[in-house]
Amino acid sequence: MRKDRLVAVVRAAQNGHDIAYNVLVHHLRGAIFDVHRRKVSSRMTADDWYSDALTVLTKCVDKFDTATPRAKFSTYFITALSNHAIDLVRSYYTAKANFEKSMVSEANDETGNLFNSGTDTYNPEHIYVLRDMLKTTQIANSPEFREVVLQLLGVSDTQPVITSRRFEQMQYRFKKAMQSAITT
Repeated sequence: MRKDRLVAVVRAAQNGHDIAYNVLVHHLRGAIFDVHRRKVSSRMTADDWYSDALTVLTKCVDKFDTATPRAKFSTYFITALSNHAIDLVRSYYTAKANFEKSMVSEANDETGNLFNSGTDTYNPEHIYVLRDMLKTTQIANSPEFREVVLQLLGVSDTQPVITSRRFEQMQYRFKKAMQSAITT
């Protein structure tokens, strides 16, 4: 293995020299954006990735063994950066992330603009139409769901339900029911 030129810089950074980080960033900038281009360019901006890469760099500097290095620091850093990118991509495809994406997409129309399915006026015609839609909407008969719907409408006098997965599911079903009532 060739002698690693960055070991002395890493050692200086571990000892608290601020200029050492500038030198490391200067030498590793190409690798940072190469990993961004290959792994996460479609999911995050270059600025956000650069910020994450600097965080990974500080962790790598803290953990790198300068006394007996088993690899070059650049290899160590690129491996850690690639693993971080893979973790970001994996977290993007989790069930929770898919659920959150579906919740957001239900509140958007085709152009991505938020639409308001209710009325914020005191016009009696608007209120009558909204009440009529609510009467024809199929709402589950469970008391929990009924309470959540009343809270979402602002009619309930009870304490608010603690936000939980169950609450989010009921809110999602209510939004779907409202959307189907409005579109039919």
